Amino acid sequence: MRVVQARLPLSESLPDTALLERARTLADRYPMLIPTSIVRAKELDERVGAQTSLAVESLQHTGSFKVRGALLAIESLAWNSQGRHKHVVAASAGNHGAGVAFAAATLGVTATIVVPRNAPRSKTDKMHDAGATVVTVSTDSYDDAEMEAKLLAVRLGAMFLSPYDDLAVLAGNGASIAFDIVKQLPIAPARVIAPFGGGGLATGLACGFAHAYGDKLGLVRRVWGAQSEASCAMALGLERGCAVEALACDGPTFAEGLEGGISEAAYQRAGGVIDAMVIVDERSIARAMIWAEDTLGLRLEGSAAVGLAAVLDGAPPSFAPSRTDDAVVIVLTGRNVDDARFAEARAVASL
Repeated sequence: MRVVQARLPLSESLPDTALLERARTLADRYPMLIPTSIVRAKELDERVGAQTSLAVESLQHTGSFKVRGALLAIESLAWNSQGRHKHVVAASAGNHGAGVAFAAATLGVTATIVVPRNAPRSKTDKMHDAGATVVTVSTDSYDDAEMEAKLLAVRLGAMFLSPYDDLAVLAGNGASIAFDIVKQLPIAPARVIAPFGGGGLATGLACGFAHAYGDKLGLVRRVWGAQSEASCAMALGLERGCAVEALACDGPTFAEGLEGGISEAAYQRAGGVIDAMVIVDERSIARAMIWAEDTLGLRLEGSAAVGLAAVLDGAPPSFAPSRTDDAVVIVLTGRNVDDARFAEARAVASL
């Protein structure tokens, strides 16, 4: 495990108050959304040095939090263009695509999703079931899928919907979860750790908490991101001092949903509001997946378990809050993992 601090200047490109308010009221407009469940996890208190809770979003429709951002973004798209855009295209390792497909069907929009060839069947089935067209590229690279999706959007005259470079997606995915946490947690969390791929979730969480608590963004940094060492573009970028916009995966990973580079804009946004990045290895991710099922009865995909993996490994000293009665929240984001893949994780965890 390694930790990289994030101390970039505050970006000017962040969700405004109006967009954050629309994220806060998202469930009012879409009652089918399942509120994030806050589950106290006393067995983790000693590892963290504080009162630890889990923010369980893996029970959400499509099996992932991504449906939140897709609903807000497609809703925003229709509003901003007076309904002119009737077709959206997305690139996805799985969950964003499933969320976009669900939201598009809900709002009467056509969706095309471009996926890498290793996208889990459990996720692509959800896209098909929602009526989306699924296009598979010939490689395992998310970056290749994103490039093809952007070209396809131009050819189709459709709108490309990024999982991390769209402010409405960011606010829907991250800020709406932050508002759910605020409603249920009796005190403001001193630390929140969440999976980090393109940065939308962690950035949205930070913006949501700042809006809810009246914090000044960039001054109160309570959110940490977690990545696999097999693909850790944000951490590498912070170490190098620049965005790593394309990154091949360094070997197989259970966290394929976090794979790929990070855009310059997303890098700047995240680096200005989160506190740090923590990097975990594949065995730690596998152990976290198995611990969640065996201890909590929760099936988690690898991408959802990276923050839990960091805590189970023994949270780094800089993560621990100053008081033992402070609150720490671990965000668990998705359950879409194929049975064979989960069996592989169990085998790796036992090594």
